[in-house]
Order: sequence, then C-alpha cells, then structure tokens
Amino acid sequence: MMQNKKETKFLYLLSNRALNFTFSLSAFIILVLDQLSKYFISLKPEEYFPVTIIPKILYITRVTNSGASFGMFQNKTNVLIVISIIAIILIIVLKVKLNIKSFFYNLALGFILGGAIGNLIDRFLYGEVTDFLHLVYFAVFNVADSFIVIGFGIIILIIIRSYIKKDFLFKNK
Repeated sequence: MMQNKKETKFLYLLSNRALNFTFSLSAFIILVLDQLSKYFISLKPEEYFPVTIIPKILYITRVTNSGASFGMFQNKTNVLIVISIIAIILIIVLKVKLNIKSFFYNLALGFILGGAIGNLIDRFLYGEVTDFLHLVYFAVFNVADSFIVIGFGIIILIIIRSYIKKDFLFKNK
C-alpha cells in the first residue's frame, strides 16, 4: 500500500519526535540519577565508607576530584568547565545537524549529554566532582562518568556495525 505525502511527512515527524524524546529523556534521567546519587553519598559521614558491593572488586567510597579522568588536570576547574560547555554544545550540534535516525544513537548521545551536564553542574557549583564507585585496580568514578563511557561505547558499536555492514554490501556486489 502506497503512502501519500501527508502520511509520509506525519510518520517522519513522529519518528523525529520519538527520537528527540529518547535523546532528551535519556539525558534527563542520567542527569537526575547522577545528581541524586552524589547527593545521597554526600549525606553519609566519612566513617561510613567504604561499603563493599562485590568484595575485592567494587566498593562505594567518596572522593572529590578537581580534575578530569584518572586525576588529569587537577585544579583546572575553569578549563574543565569551558571544555564541558564546548562538549555539550557539540553533542547538541551532532544531534541536530546529523539527525541520525537511530534509537541507540539518540540514546547514547543522551547518555553522554546527561553525564556531561551532571559533571558540569558539580564543577560549576563546587569546583570539583564527587566520585564514589571504586572499581579496584581501575578508578573511582560516578554515574555521569559511567554513562559517558556507555554512551561512547554504544556509538563505537554503531560505527563498527555500520562499517561491517557497508563492507559486507560492497563485497557482495
């Protein structure tokens, strides 16, 4: 059955709205989870920590970090705020300009945006970020960091999948 132009345009707009909703909702949920988790961690006295989640693997602790990942750029809060704002703008530009019609791409960008805003809020208000998930032999991080990494992981998988699909199509011609 052939669709007329009005039906096609309606489905296109509906699709865009659903993807925009996915992007916005995922960013909002990650932002709220990040801020709430940091808030509740900050309520506990220092002697409460560490809390064992998985012995010798995962603990809940509380540390503040005035730098970026793995302790880089310590006490460079203003630089990190500027970098965060630029990253947030780039995420929004990627969303709007590329307009990729993929649920997982929009979900991933929302994860990255929510995490970036969460850490930006901490840097702006407190001059540092609260980290509390301690993965032994790796790092101490937070919900925002986790979803930034998960979001980038999803985007990398999308790119790899797209490359494999494209390579497969070209080989079979």
